[in-house]
Amino acid sequence: MSRKILTILSMCAIFSLPMAFADSEEKLEFGSELQETLGHFWALEINLDENNSKLALVHATHPIAELYGSMSEKLVDHPEFDAKLQQTLMDLQNKANTKVTREEAQQAIEEAKSVISEAEEIVIGDLANDDAFKAQLANVLLESSKVEYAEAVSDGIIEEMAEFQDGSSFIWRAKELLATMNIDSTTAEKISSNIAAVEQAYDQQASPSDVSTLVDAVIADFEMISGVPSVESEHMEEAFESPRQQLNSGVLPNEIECKPELILVLNNYDSRPACVTESGADKLESLNWGTRA
Repeated sequence: MSRKILTILSMCAIFSLPMAFADSEEKLEFGSELQETLGHFWALEINLDENNSKLALVHATHPIAELYGSMSEKLVDHPEFDAKLQQTLMDLQNKANTKVTREEAQQAIEEAKSVISEAEEIVIGDLANDDAFKAQLANVLLESSKVEYAEAVSDGIIEEMAEFQDGSSFIWRAKELLATMNIDSTTAEKISSNIAAVEQAYDQQASPSDVSTLVDAVIADFEMISGVPSVESEHMEEAFESPRQQLNSGVLPNEIECKPELILVLNNYDSRPACVTESGADKLESLNWGTRA
């Protein structure tokens, strides 16, 4: 089935069920944020096992700094749970690190995973079990992985390990979603094979264009399951260094440049920078996590 046909089918669904579609779009966004959070938990565990405190902190911090603000907007009808999610993600920064035992850190991660599962049940509900929805989630992750890899690798060298791990974690989450789908074995094996090719390209630090081509093959597979065309990340073509890249090149935290639609917030404890949305900045300031630069 061509992308053109998929687009027509998708538009028909939109026009026939506008309110349901809007609700589904919000759930898709929330679901992708949950999946990215789980990806960061996975990367956090890897870095804790390797006793890499710097990268462990990056992945423990990212959910609260860059994802929670948007997630909170979908929880306005569940203020008590919103507070629970907020506190869990804040606590993760303090509990899941190399300063505590590996067992204590893992307990904090497992508690956070449980809260993420609860969030999925509250906001997404039964739709989370739908294979077409899972395929769409996988494609959001895959599109993001292309951006992260392009930021991380140049000339066969990993220049930004945090971004490289972000891309790897999103590929891993897509694979985890595939494992839960009730699809025929031939299709599942084909997708698994294509994902394996992406993972091999990661291992070889292949060029971003080659990785993007391989990822697109997986995206096309998931499109056939969802019946919905994947949407390329709006950041795919942007030549803009992440806050970490700017810091590594010697830029001072308060001089970090964010994309036009984002706001620079500095952590109140160590001046660590984060580029977040307007609502995300408001939320981080209300939590006393950081202050606008």
